[in-house]
Order: sequence, then C-alpha cells, then structure tokens
Amino acid sequence: MSRSFATAALVSALVSALGLVVSCEPSSGGFKIPGHKDLKAGGVYISYNLGCDKGCDQVQKGDLLQKIDGKAVNTGKEFDAASIADGKPHKLDLLAAGSMAPKSVEITATPKSNLPPLKDVPPFWTVGAKELDAAPEWARRRMFGHASPMVQIVSINGGILDGRQLQGKKRLMIYWDWGDRIEEANAVAFMQVLQKAQADLSAKGVEIMYAHVSFPTARKQPMNDSDLRAFADKWSVKDDAGQKLPPIPTYRRPNKTEYNEARELGLENAYTVMENLGQSPALVLLDERGIVRWHSEGLATPPADAKVQKPEQYTIIEAVNFSLSQL
Repeated sequence: MSRSFATAALVSALVSALGLVVSCEPSSGGFKIPGHKDLKAGGVYISYNLGCDKGCDQVQKGDLLQKIDGKAVNTGKEFDAASIADGKPHKLDLLAAGSMAPKSVEITATPKSNLPPLKDVPPFWTVGAKELDAAPEWARRRMFGHASPMVQIVSINGGILDGRQLQGKKRLMIYWDWGDRIEEANAVAFMQVLQKAQADLSAKGVEIMYAHVSFPTARKQPMNDSDLRAFADKWSVKDDAGQKLPPIPTYRRPNKTEYNEARELGLENAYTVMENLGQSPALVLLDERGIVRWHSEGLATPPADAKVQKPEQYTIIEAVNFSLSQL
C-alpha cells in the first residue's frame, strides 16, 4: 500500500466502525469568531495586539491590515518582512473589525523582550486573512484565530510544554477525555487515524500532539503516564505485516505536584486553552506562527458526497488533510 495518506485505499482502511455521534455546533456565545464576511476583504488579520510605543491603541483584534507604508500585505510572512518594530514611524492602512471601515494609523514600535523564551516579539501576532479563511465553518470555535493560548501539558516521555513553546512548528493537537464509552471510542478512532497519517504529517513538518485532559464534564479520573502507554498499546493499529504502528506523541495535563501557574504561558495574555474547551475530542491546529487555524469540538457531520461517512473518521481525516495542505 502507498504511504500517501490521500489515497482511497488508505481512507477505506482507516479504523473500524464506531457508533454514530454527531455534535451540534453552538452559537459563538459573544466570542468574536472570524467568519468569511470578516476575512473576505483579504490582507493580514490582527490576531492579537501586544502594544507598542505609539499608535497600537488604535489597532484592534480582527482588523484587516491592508498596507504598510503604502505596500500591500497579504500574509504573516509579508508582515514580518516589513520589519515595523524598528523604532521608526510606519503608516498602517487597515479595515476596522466588524464595520470594515478604512482607517490609517501611524505606529512606532520596538521589539518586545518581556515574553521569554520568545525574542524580538513584534507588536502584533498576525496571519493572512485568506489563509485563516481556509478553515471550514465547523472548525471555527472559540480559539479559532487566536494566537496560541495559555496551556501547560506534560509529555508521557518527560518534559513540559507551554503555549509559547508551541510557536515555530506546525501542530495538530487533540485534546480528549474518556468520561464515557463514546468519548473513549472517539479518542481511539482519532488515535488510530493519526497513527496511519503520522509519516505523511511528519514529512510535511506537522507534529502530532495527543493530549489527555479532563473536560468540564469529566466523569473519570485522568490517566497517568503508565495508563496512557497501556491505552495506546491496547488500541494501536497494525500494518499489513501485523506489526503495531509507532505510537503518536502523547501528553497529559500536569498533576498537582507538577503544575506551576507561572509555566502556563501563551502568545496571548490570560486567554487559556482549558477554559475554552467544551466537548471531547477537541482539535486545535496551529501554524508555525502560533495562530490557531482550526478549532473544532466533538464530531462533524459528513456531507452526503463525502467518501467517509462515519463522523469520528471524517472529522479527524478532514483535520489531517487540512494540516497537510493548508498549514
């Protein structure tokens, strides 16, 4: 069998059938989640404003930056190349969040050095509006469009990561609980698909992070490292030769001894992962700039023409394909 994930043979071989469970997408609940109408004008989306010496108070999250000193910008990389944090005045032409009214702002900024381990931090975290708009509507939950929120997770092989350390590499993150059989079955389905997709994702520079956490509706004690290793071994899929596929990188929430509030960091201040998770499993995809380009919860309903009709398989396969082609 070809190792390419985008083959009909591989899709048809992905995980055995599980129960049909469809999650309903609630309203945004007052959260300013960017939809197509907020992004269709293009330019660079302002994900977070860290402030600067002058003028940044006139720029808001959700503004679409169109030009810097008269030169059009359309991607985060083009924003970086403009080097606006050089201590000199720069004119920004933007479309205001919501109204899309044009406005011009002159800013003066210098790199921020108070966000260790990050260095030379610009005044804004940004992403191309067209890139952000690539996500399906059902993958635009609370964290969508934010810069990497605050989190602290522990690898079962040792080491603690925070939200700032997630910048610099593409990430496919799954936050999951096992409060009942349905949640556990969905977590298994996601794990098995990712085992099969792991080589393709790695080749594209996408790192899998399979994080076991307790959701607000948790009904079981979380697993420890030994439990998680046993869980992965029990449900691991095998290749054509009958050998178990390599496990995927697995994480968990820190226990009371390990937890350190000062280590729960992100690219945004005070915006946390755990308080913004609602239903297991939750998928969060980050690009290498640390921007949340996908946040879905529970399972998506496959369209009638989808090759995969099981929601638990369709949801994770769509996220994998997005990671391979869009991140």
